[in-house]
Amino acid sequence: MTESANWEEYRGSVVIPSQTDRRGLTVLLNKVDGAATVRFDEPVSGAAEWQGSQVWIVERLKYHEVQFSTTNLPVETVEIVWKINAAKFDDTAAGVVAVRPNDMRISGEKGFILNRAGG
Repeated sequence: MTESANWEEYRGSVVIPSQTDRRGLTVLLNKVDGAATVRFDEPVSGAAEWQGSQVWIVERLKYHEVQFSTTNLPVETVEIVWKINAAKFDDTAAGVVAVRPNDMRISGEKGFILNRAGG
């Protein structure tokens, strides 16, 4: 899955909405195949890796606009939307992680900055 040469790796940290701790993470983007994966340095809700679903990637003039969601993070049935703008001309990506409305009453959104690994 992530063995393809088309994967780009971005490193940084994020605070998951409803939590207070900043967590190290790696976001893997495959713009060719339209795929995304989030890997946390330490497990969150029992897992360290989360596959993106509903991946949407649009090429803009200066960046790639990427959007995908993960489910059961930070708790079961909660869906989080990840929106990332990955710059074409430098090694940075800016993003926001936002919780979709849910029955658990978990809400909020947090911004983050990532740097392309090896860049």
